[in-house]
Amino acid sequence: MPEQEADVLELLARHELAIKDLYQAYARLFAGRAQLWSDIAAEEQRHADWLGSLQSVATPATRVWLTRNLKPEAIRQSIAYIEGRKAGAREGVDLRTALSVSRDLENALIERQFARVSNTAPAEFVPVLRNLVAESERHRRLFAEALAAL
Repeated sequence: MPEQEADVLELLARHELAIKDLYQAYARLFAGRAQLWSDIAAEEQRHADWLGSLQSVATPATRVWLTRNLKPEAIRQSIAYIEGRKAGAREGVDLRTALSVSRDLENALIERQFARVSNTAPAEFVPVLRNLVAESERHRRLFAEALAAL
């Protein structure tokens, strides 16, 4: 599928699910912090569901807006990075690294871009974008606090 025709909403949902899978892997690795990662993984699933619900209201114009503001290739690269971290989790990773990766993912997450574009977003996307921004910021804070407590 050409870059301009890539379904950004589908890519974003896949991105959220990749993060969910990584956090579930971390939850299995670190029993003492499993609840933190499990809770946030559940929220990542909810994010994917929100993005999926936008599929039904997306018009050709909103899809063009999404592709112009959130580049499909950047989303694909982020998914590949997350998949690499998930492979690293299977090989073993220490708690500090896992928390750092999680914090950094939330800090640099695609949703962070939503804060930048939410002022120009199509009206039907604004509530979801605002919720994604708020929850990503809360996730970042939770991981930063856990990291600081080490």
